[in-house]
Amino acid sequence: DKLLYSDVKGKNPSNGARVRKSFYQAIDMEAIQSRVMRGNSVNSALLISPLLFSRSGEFKRHPYDVEAAKKLIEEAGYKDGFEVTMDCPNDRYVNDEAICQAVAQMLSRINVKVNLMAQPKAKYFEKAGPTKKYDSSFNLLGWTPGSLDSWNVIANIIGCRDADGKGATFNYGGYCNPKLTELNKQILVEVDTKKRDELIAEAFRINHEEAGVIPLHQQSLIWGVSKKVQMVQRADNQILFYLFKKND
Repeated sequence: DKLLYSDVKGKNPSNGARVRKSFYQAIDMEAIQSRVMRGNSVNSALLISPLLFSRSGEFKRHPYDVEAAKKLIEEAGYKDGFEVTMDCPNDRYVNDEAICQAVAQMLSRINVKVNLMAQPKAKYFEKAGPTKKYDSSFNLLGWTPGSLDSWNVIANIIGCRDADGKGATFNYGGYCNPKLTELNKQILVEVDTKKRDELIAEAFRINHEEAGVIPLHQQSLIWGVSKKVQMVQRADNQILFYLFKKND
């Protein structure tokens, strides 16, 4: 109900979809991809790799458009913007702190002043997660679904949770649309692939339209391998030694 670490008192601008979408459209992912990630990432409209959802091609990112973002935040009643602290790990994801710095700079174009708090991952997760009761207003999080399935993402990232984390424990922002929780219950038990994919697509559409959680990109895996070794690199970043062979 309140935006923590902000100059907005007693209310939360990001409870409204217009403010969240204004953030989305103010973030230039092409610039982040080329300058911060040096081309080693794939910008995404979903919270899961497009390789893991058959209907991913139906989703496109909201376009980067600063003027549209300004209009949205003005319509929400924040023409002069506001100030907010962003929590960010600095040793967890590829170029994580640099991504947060870029986002902070981009949001300044819509008069949102971001005070960046970048910390080692242990301190970051303790503060922004359930340990300290989600003591964060705005943050960066990465996620790999252990099951390689969309249900995992919806259940853990965009499902509703309470103040103690019961529900979608890793929903650090606290976004909640009860329809997503109901959809996820159906997704879990639906055995017809076509019907199940439609339920998943509906859940992703809701998050897309409401910008409940703003997707950025999938980071690439970059490996250096000795010429003395042959290996099969798994896409899920696991290192299995039986896939290695030492050359004579």
